[in-house]
Amino acid sequence: MARSKGITFETAFGTYASAGIVGEGGTARVYRAQDTGGQGWAVKVLDPKKASADKLKRFRNEYAFCSNHPHRNIVAVVDHGVTVVDGAKSPFFVMPLFDGSLRTVLANGVQAQKVLALFAQILDGVEAAHLLRVVHRDLKPENCLYSAKDSTLVVADFGVAQFTAEELYTLVETGPYARLANFQYAAPEQRSRGAAVDHRADIYSLGLMLNELFTGRIPHGTDYKTIGAVAPDYAYLDDLVAEMLRQDPSGRPPTIEHVKNQLIARGSVFVEKQRLDSLRRTVVSTKEVTDPLISDPPQLVGAQWDGANLTLTLSQSVNPRWVWALQNMGSYSSVWGKDPASFRISGKEAVVAAEAREVQQIIDHFKNWLPQANSVYAEKIRDDARRAEEEERRRLRSQVAAAELRARVNETIRI
Repeated sequence: MARSKGITFETAFGTYASAGIVGEGGTARVYRAQDTGGQGWAVKVLDPKKASADKLKRFRNEYAFCSNHPHRNIVAVVDHGVTVVDGAKSPFFVMPLFDGSLRTVLANGVQAQKVLALFAQILDGVEAAHLLRVVHRDLKPENCLYSAKDSTLVVADFGVAQFTAEELYTLVETGPYARLANFQYAAPEQRSRGAAVDHRADIYSLGLMLNELFTGRIPHGTDYKTIGAVAPDYAYLDDLVAEMLRQDPSGRPPTIEHVKNQLIARGSVFVEKQRLDSLRRTVVSTKEVTDPLISDPPQLVGAQWDGANLTLTLSQSVNPRWVWALQNMGSYSSVWGKDPASFRISGKEAVVAAEAREVQQIIDHFKNWLPQANSVYAEKIRDDARRAEEEERRRLRSQVAAAELRARVNETIRI
């Protein structure tokens, strides 16, 4: 590719001047660049000499995924364009500039008590990809970018990831048997011709990285340095690592959620569960409440009196918990005998018996109730979510305590 300095990357919305090369892979280079405001960015450029149709589609897939599915632990793509390299057009995309990678962190050494806080971020990024039906297939410390300012890690380099047709229109049909990863962190099935490779290959790589974060070494073979050998307080992780590193994928934890459950059961406060939010098609913490009645609170949009009953129409259908919130919102004013409990509420409609002289007063009072009812509902939903999360954590901790008690008792049995 062309010399690193002096290259200018133009897009429809910005100009980025190259200030040197940050890194280089098999098919692309990453440049350090500055925009016209002086802010630093990383620009990934596909090498036109290696831009086969397959690699061009993979580059496009990586751009599409990282720009369309924002997650705090997946690298973001903020801009893109086409430049000329060695006389040939080459696509590029723009990402935030990081201080280094997990490899940088490992080189400087990691205190044992800080490992799980870092590892939880990697778990979140990879799990988010899995929930979006994307398998990374090339996880390694170099592909986890690090910000020293806030100790943030993001998963990057989805260039050899396995995407689904549902996610991207430019699916590259390499099939489930492709061997694309860096073999130092690759699962056994990625080293064998004809073996199926799925999300459990990522779990294997994560097991290697978890052990390395504590020991400084990649655990290969049967006599590798264990976590317990260097950090006795975290010896319980050795069983988890061993499970993640099983040769047969079917013996590994089936999902990252299972890995998280084991960490949560041991009281790890850094680990949170995640889910795919169907409303926004993004991955969020299970603690985060996404509810249409919270994001778009019901408003009064219509009213009709038939001579005996007043029917009020809401902007969207409500559920029993919203009705509970309306009836338990605290102090309010109302027409005599026309309090919230007197309304029959179903779907978008709230019906109450009313005389002609009461109609406008009832409407005015109901409109005044809505902000308070919506607020009570939102707090109720968030409180229920917090309680459910804590109950799940207690359940997992109890399971571990019971299992450890059984093990201790069985060890003392003498026949």
